Amino acid sequence: MNKRALVYLGLASATLAGAYLYVQSLPTENTLAPAAQGDAAQALESLSIVDGSLTTGSYSATVRQGQRIQFLVHSNQTDSLIVEGLDARVPLPGNQTTLVSIAANAPGTHAIELDVSGTTIGSIEVTP
Repeated sequence: MNKRALVYLGLASATLAGAYLYVQSLPTENTLAPAAQGDAAQALESLSIVDGSLTTGSYSATVRQGQRIQFLVHSNQTDSLIVEGLDARVPLPGNQTTLVSIAANAPGTHAIELDVSGTTIGSIEVTP
């Protein structure tokens, strides 16, 4: 490969890396999803846990009673996610991403915690 091709390849790699870092630094916004979206796909919020500590922003959601809450959690260690007041316990296998799906069946504000580390990673507000 000649020097010019290597320079262009390096510039392209640096540009892609810069774009990736920029997108990762953008703040996420939590919104109340409409009650009926039909077959429309919705992006799920994703949380990352390393050694029992949250490495992404905490999760916060407001939903109506009877709706389901869904988000993704990746943990590098085996743990369980607990939502007090909603009687939810979701196992989190180590080094895997888990789809968390919880029925919002009790009004109030419910803390989301990790079982092993006791870390609070967010909250769910359920309105009547």
